[in-house]
Amino acid sequence: MRTLQRATAALIYPAILCTGVACERADPPTKAPPRPGAMLLSSGAPASGFLLGGTAQLAQDPENPANDVIVIRTDVSPFYGTVSRTLNVQIALLDNMLEFKSFFQNRSCGGGSPRVQLAIDLNGDGVPDGNAFGYTGPPFAGCPPNNWQYDDVTDALPRWDLSQFVVNGFPPTGAICSTPPFSTDPAICPFQTHSGYIPWNVFKTVLSTLFPLHKVCSGALIDDSGWFPPADGTAFYDLFSAGRATWEDQFDIAGRGFAMGCGRPDDGDREVDGDKDHDHDHDADDDKFDSDRRERWKN
Repeated sequence: MRTLQRATAALIYPAILCTGVACERADPPTKAPPRPGAMLLSSGAPASGFLLGGTAQLAQDPENPANDVIVIRTDVSPFYGTVSRTLNVQIALLDNMLEFKSFFQNRSCGGGSPRVQLAIDLNGDGVPDGNAFGYTGPPFAGCPPNNWQYDDVTDALPRWDLSQFVVNGFPPTGAICSTPPFSTDPAICPFQTHSGYIPWNVFKTVLSTLFPLHKVCSGALIDDSGWFPPADGTAFYDLFSAGRATWEDQFDIAGRGFAMGCGRPDDGDREVDGDKDHDHDHDADDDKFDSDRRERWKN
């Protein structure tokens, strides 16, 4: 795991600072000044290229005001927040590179949030065929409030929901270990599962084997828990790693919007009618995603 060194100087950002449980949706500058020595994209934005969307804003750590974090509120319109980045890599290159810290202020996690969401093009045509969802670790019974916790979604726990890809030939969870060549691969079978979710290594192996031309277009950290009362409210996020970049502070914000990847231009910070998984696209997967999470968390 990478060792991340954080700046300790206390900075004040009056235009975009959010503190406590209240955060006004005042947009940050479209482009923060680059960290000295940082590599830049042709646009002049930092190469890390993290985009904030919805209620996601720059804020300060509730326990250490010297530390930049991101705050997301799910109790004010539009009731969700996103932090996204273009990836354009195959899944094997993301080992140990999808992780985040979270702090739930007087609330819990749950209802399908927070999650790391990967838009994946299965056949290399530049169009994502669906999203993979990686959640905080099982048993999916909520998270303690007012404490920082860490999640590496590429660890050995069954965190990943691949249900959007079954229609394209990704085996259902219960069929993976009866499907050649995985049925005879001791590196993945048998494997632990929970709520129909699978571990990263199984996800990676099956995807790479059955879809060798695939590409992970973009990655996003998403909190849209407003529909689920125990997880509704304010949460802070820090050290979100998505591929070869980690969000550390204000200098990693490239602007507002949503990263699309696979040759598509980034989308603006906008709401799309019917977009339940907040990938800035409305399709048949949205209603199923919403119904599945409501069924999973109805009790």
